[in-house]
Amino acid sequence: MYTRLMAYENALIEDPNRYEVKDLSIEEVQEKLEALKKKLDDGSFSCISRDKSNVTYGECSDGVKRLTVKDINKRSKPGDEKRKNIRLMVDLILKFFQANKRETHRGVFYVGNNTSSLFRQKDEYEILDDICSTIRCSSSSLYVDASVRGVVAGLLSFELGGHETFCTSRDDGVPIPLNSDIKMKNRGAKFILVVENKSAFNTLMQDKFYNDYPCIIITGMGMPEVATRRFLKLLSDNFGLPVYGLFDCDPEGIKMFTIYTVGSYEDAFDSVNLTWPYMTWLGVWPSDLCALDIPCKDLSPSEIALVDYLLREDFVKENPRLVEELEHMKITEKKANLEALKEFGPTCLSKYYLPYKLNYLLTAP
Repeated sequence: MYTRLMAYENALIEDPNRYEVKDLSIEEVQEKLEALKKKLDDGSFSCISRDKSNVTYGECSDGVKRLTVKDINKRSKPGDEKRKNIRLMVDLILKFFQANKRETHRGVFYVGNNTSSLFRQKDEYEILDDICSTIRCSSSSLYVDASVRGVVAGLLSFELGGHETFCTSRDDGVPIPLNSDIKMKNRGAKFILVVENKSAFNTLMQDKFYNDYPCIIITGMGMPEVATRRFLKLLSDNFGLPVYGLFDCDPEGIKMFTIYTVGSYEDAFDSVNLTWPYMTWLGVWPSDLCALDIPCKDLSPSEIALVDYLLREDFVKENPRLVEELEHMKITEKKANLEALKEFGPTCLSKYYLPYKLNYLLTAP
């Protein structure tokens, strides 16, 4: 792990053939935004294409493969209305800087709609991504924080604004901090556990799993948003702990695992900051359903189609465990969620299944 982290630290020299964003200072962002405003006056202005066709699974600046921008020269020319909305967003962000005020995506949407130009929330996300990819900065550098659903618990504390929060203080978890400029302390954790949903998270909290197995527990409450993925990357960079992922045994659960590890097509320009490729998939594996006699249900036709889709992805083809388990799922056409483990008792997840999987991974050749 240390070697991997050192490789990442030594790879911060910009490669002109790769297109990645990074955290910038306020002064750097302001300068780039002012320059962008001038470019927006030109009808020939174009952004780098963020279309799915311009995304590939390839090596990033740290030498690790993720979903990333394929062709830095492929451009997308926004229409007049979109250029107008980009300019509106740039003006809003510059006002946030002047007021020294951070805002959430949701807050930007309502502030923006109180001005002379209106845009839908979906458009707002796209505009922010266009700005980030154009000036090559992370969204947090814009003083705009992704709305957060995720929570964290376990042996961790963090200090923000002079106040220290202990992540064992609440049974329902502590909201993931939006600001990446925080001081974190490992309070004895030996690993980080990412859990797909709040129900499984609550079970682990009720059983105080982090006391029996010293760890930090995170959930994105389903499909992880930017804030949760960025926080996991921040934790991993700071502590260098093993990261394990626990997801439902269905195609969506496996897709979530890949979003944490290789990124998404929508955020490919920011994959380096939003992924942790070294996460180990604990389960629930399709092969576990038979091996442990876990109650299961039939896959729907759309879920079977998603299995086929995932098997065609290059990042899946390079992961033998994913290929093996997806092929097993395709043959059996069965699925199960984490709650199915409660059929064996309310503490099955924390007292039996997770200890079994952790022991299996740590002792397997």
